[in-house]
Amino acid sequence: MSFLDSVIAETAVQPGGVSGTAHVFLAAVVVAALVFTISGVRRDKLRSRYSLLWLAIVVALVPLAVFPGLLDRLSTRLGISYPPVIILSLSVAFLFLVSVHLSWEVSRADDRLRVLAEEVALLRADLEAAGHPAADRGPADAAPVGLAEPRPAGDAEPRS
Repeated sequence: MSFLDSVIAETAVQPGGVSGTAHVFLAAVVVAALVFTISGVRRDKLRSRYSLLWLAIVVALVPLAVFPGLLDRLSTRLGISYPPVIILSLSVAFLFLVSVHLSWEVSRADDRLRVLAEEVALLRADLEAAGHPAADRGPADAAPVGLAEPRPAGDAEPRS
């Protein structure tokens, strides 16, 4: 008997309860989330403040994966007749909170972008008032002050 078969066989399923296969699947999801989070942080693809959120979710799911009857007992205490509804409800609540948080982050980034655009407009106005040639160019073709003029498209060699 393999390890997976022994885990599934040991899990007693109540009527309407969560099967052993579902607990093994949950354990696999927990491990995958842990690996994904740690590798995302190591490769600088996931910021540490967001990784803490995902690690907290992993820590919250570990007891459900380790103790198969926990979800059944919890649902009985809460008066829920179908235990997987707890996971579904918590997932929906979590995704709602993530959505609200990301909307807040986008709003903050939008505010910062507007402030930066206003500062650029003020700096451009100062350059125009000083008669600097960079003030006449638009944002797409503006080179940083002090650098050479951009070459026209198609020119391979600089003009002499």
